[in-house]
Amino acid sequence: MSDLDSLLDRLRESYAAINEVERVAANAPGDKFVLANLTALKREASRLESIWEEECRSDQVEVCRYRLIPAHDENYDLASVAKSLLDFQELFSQIFDSLKNGVKKRPRISGIISAETAFNFGFSYPGSLGIALMVASEKNLFSGKFDEAVKAFNQVLRIEDEFAVRDVAKNLGDAVVKKVYDWSKVNYFSGYNIDIIWSSVDGVRRGGAIDMEALGRIVDLIEKTSDVAEDSFESRGTLVGIDSVKKRFRFVDPDGLDYSGGLADDFPLEKKWAINSPYVADIMVQSVTEYATQETKQTHKLRNLRPISGD
Repeated sequence: MSDLDSLLDRLRESYAAINEVERVAANAPGDKFVLANLTALKREASRLESIWEEECRSDQVEVCRYRLIPAHDENYDLASVAKSLLDFQELFSQIFDSLKNGVKKRPRISGIISAETAFNFGFSYPGSLGIALMVASEKNLFSGKFDEAVKAFNQVLRIEDEFAVRDVAKNLGDAVVKKVYDWSKVNYFSGYNIDIIWSSVDGVRRGGAIDMEALGRIVDLIEKTSDVAEDSFESRGTLVGIDSVKKRFRFVDPDGLDYSGGLADDFPLEKKWAINSPYVADIMVQSVTEYATQETKQTHKLRNLRPISGD
């Protein structure tokens, strides 16, 4: 067994003992012997944890302390805790992948990246629900392996408007925005404040707490933000219907593609158009992608029609 594994076993035993004595202390408030025992156990756990952290740095292992703090009561729903941790893992992997391999529209993580960013369970510790996670790292002359990913993660949690959401999508990808939304949503609706502290291999600590209300604002911002793209194309086919009052149209091409929607503001309504007649249609398509769902909805507008002579 390695020194790190041995320390982990001792830490787990130490925190298990603390939990047990805390339960005794709750039933025997003011018992000096119990309180003294609890103080001694906490002091020993703190000493072991300091040694463990130093051993992690020596072994090039980064530590992430992830703590869920209920805003209203001390109940933890198993499904929400599991999803909170799983979404956190996936978000971290996607951010690292984006920085290493470029932005992505869809959340496709390779097996190599998944293995490279996989957290291992260290131990749980008192104080709400705290979990120490570990991930193998490395350090060069200038920075640690995950320094930029950790910085990006912390910046993502500081988005304050729709422009910032779009900046995250531009710099890290739509997939990251979607996973930020998923992670924030499960914690917000589960009533959790989250405290995340990263300890890098160079001993630097980063992170902090984000409360439930801030997570709710992130959810709301991403739900209100979308990406709009416009394009136009020409299609040969048949004008099936046009309504100059409601400003609607329907057009079908020979391959069976059916286009319907509104008329563009500059569509020449004053002209007479023959129904069931062949035309070349100038159609504008608008694609709206919701960041929260990654669903894209398309709408069509008819800009003009050009008769096809001889048909």
